[in-house]
Amino acid sequence: MPFLFLTLKGIAVGAANVMPGISGATLAVIFRVYDRLIASINGLFKDFKGSLQFLVPFGLGMVLGIVAVGSVISILIGMFSFQSAGFIAGLMAGSIPFLYGTAISNKSGDSRPRQSKAPYFASAACAALIIALLAVAVPTPELYIEGSLGFGAMVLLFFGGLLAAAAMVVPGVSGAMVLILLGIYPLAMDTINRIREYLSAPFSFELLPPILQVVIPIVLGIIPGILLAGKGISLLLEKYFTLTYFFIIGLVLGTVFALFADERTYQSGEVTALSVVAAVAAFVIGALLALRLGRQKK
Repeated sequence: MPFLFLTLKGIAVGAANVMPGISGATLAVIFRVYDRLIASINGLFKDFKGSLQFLVPFGLGMVLGIVAVGSVISILIGMFSFQSAGFIAGLMAGSIPFLYGTAISNKSGDSRPRQSKAPYFASAACAALIIALLAVAVPTPELYIEGSLGFGAMVLLFFGGLLAAAAMVVPGVSGAMVLILLGIYPLAMDTINRIREYLSAPFSFELLPPILQVVIPIVLGIIPGILLAGKGISLLLEKYFTLTYFFIIGLVLGTVFALFADERTYQSGEVTALSVVAAVAAFVIGALLALRLGRQKK
């Protein structure tokens, strides 16, 4: 039963990790497994067997959740890219009140909050402005060269896995948002859908090369991201808790802008009055879902 319960909780956390704006770490806190998750990761070399007793069922559940929900998201992005962007933007926007409440709670070794919040708001504004400028000035990266991923794309996927894994250990922060920020989220979701197709036909070996050329660099980034970068973020939160969270808020705001500045958001068809209404409705649903999850955390 503990194995089954851990697997089910892992499925929920994995599903959250592929939804921008929904923090898998926050769900882990709600399910009361976050502390054990961090302890198992940090104690992997000290108590290998004990760590695996938790990480194996929980990790299996996460993989199942990622594949299941990621496949659905991939299909929706392909059919309704504009409306899907509205839902994703709603998820991210709805996470901001939780992030703001966390930022001003001053929970760690951060210095006493300043009487003026101007430096914190300036930090958020700078982060949002940087992302917005990058979205406008830097073209969407062309990942494929003659049908296969180029070396630059491999490096981008590696850092995407590293940063996403590091972000996923911070409650309130979405690892999927990092992938959107780097312009590789659609590719990652499409690859998850390919994995689902391969699992349904395991002898279709021709499906493996396009899967592996995406999965391998991301996984190679995830491993140091969890073991090393996560500790770096923990150090930032320990020393500059409030400032770090305000900077994250700015990243979220900038990413929402970048999402609609990306030409791939409009690939499924012409933007009409009806599609705008549908996108707004999807935004509201996503925001309400994120707000609801934010309230669940103590």
